[in-house]
Formats: sequence, structure tokens, C-alpha cells
Amino acid sequence: MLGSVTTIFGGLGARLEQALDAKGADGLALAAAKFFPGGLPALMDGLRAGGHGRAVDSWIGRGANDAVPAEAFARLLSPAVAEAFARDLGLRPERVPVALAQFLPAAVDRESPDGELRPQPQFSTQAMPGRPDTTGATRAAKIAAE
Repeated sequence: MLGSVTTIFGGLGARLEQALDAKGADGLALAAAKFFPGGLPALMDGLRAGGHGRAVDSWIGRGANDAVPAEAFARLLSPAVAEAFARDLGLRPERVPVALAQFLPAAVDRESPDGELRPQPQFSTQAMPGRPDTTGATRAAKIAAE
């Protein structure tokens, strides 16, 4: 009896984790577009510049997705951007780098089914509500021009 209860709860736990993974991955790609200056492509470029290019490229390519440590995301995000991600995703700001490390590889993988990142949504300035962000708009324009 105990074995079957454990199996049932184990199966429910696995399905719940899969559902959270899917929701987290989709939500992170959109949050990056809304809050990180330059969106998801710029976030990926920042990770590459920080020495994680091989891992980021594995997310786009076929096969396993290599990990990037949460500390790399923490260095990349300004406090305002981390807070915006947190509000949007329902997390505490200090958990955002961990969530990005855990879910962003799957998000990028989904956004690049043919080995190339799909065009990503671009918001006019990627600014936080009530705070103009002309540097983000400038960076996004430079990335779009490349």
C-alpha cells in the first residue's frame, strides 16, 4: 500500500515539476524581452561576454543544454532589472538568478527549434514602469542593426 501511494505522489510531483518548467521557461523569454535592455538576444550576448558562450550556444543547438551558474546571471542583472523580473515572475529578487539558471536554457531551446533563435519581441524601451531607459533603447537598436 505504501509503495503505491509513493508511486502516485512521485508521478504527481514529476508532472507538477514539468508543468512548472514549461511555465517558467515561457515566462522567462517574455520577461527578458520586457525588462532586459535588448531583450533575450542581449541577455545571451552578456552571458557570452562573461565567458559562457559554449553553454549559451548549446541552448540553441541540438542536444543537451549546458548550465550557466546563477552567479553569472546575478552579475549581469542590475538591481532594477532583477526586481522587475521578480515582480513579473512572482519571485523574490534574490531568486531571479537561480530561476534564470534553471529555466533559461529551456526557454532558449524552445525559441530556437531549428538551431536559430526566432525573432524575439522587442518592447519600445525595455524600461521599468515609471523609469525611462534610453540606454536600453540604444543598446536594443544597436543589436537590431547587427
